[in-house]
Amino acid sequence: MNGKAIFLAVIVAVMSTAGVAGSEDNSTNAPQGTPAGTSYFEGAWSGEWDLGPSTKQDVTVTIGPLNQKGYHKTTYDYGFVTSATGGTIPPGSFVVYGKVQDGAFIAKWKNREGEKRTLTLEKSKENQVKARYDIEGPLTSIQRPYYNAILKRK
Repeated sequence: MNGKAIFLAVIVAVMSTAGVAGSEDNSTNAPQGTPAGTSYFEGAWSGEWDLGPSTKQDVTVTIGPLNQKGYHKTTYDYGFVTSATGGTIPPGSFVVYGKVQDGAFIAKWKNREGEKRTLTLEKSKENQVKARYDIEGPLTSIQRPYYNAILKRK
């Protein structure tokens, strides 16, 4: 009888350690030479937002490894720009958290005024992503509700 109980306990232990993988493969299309489980989006991506005629803003998005809660710490750095109305935006940086969903990296946050912002990165070519910055809330007459860019891996 003890032998059967021990055998059953071993079977249960083996089955419980096997676990179940999540529905999302975070390592999909990761660059060659990256550790298993690394997201394609991890690393630094740089480019510039096209803010309008002759107005560009440098941007660098640095995506860290997946944390215990399933999110990537993301640093968003932006450069100095003079707007079409003559106002200036000084360079800055902030940290948000994002995750890979349906093959895209998505980070969401609220600005100081409480308006929602979303950054989405989708693989375009090797070491290149299509970036989209969505703005929710009131817009000025010259603002667009979103901006697009091509970011390249640094």
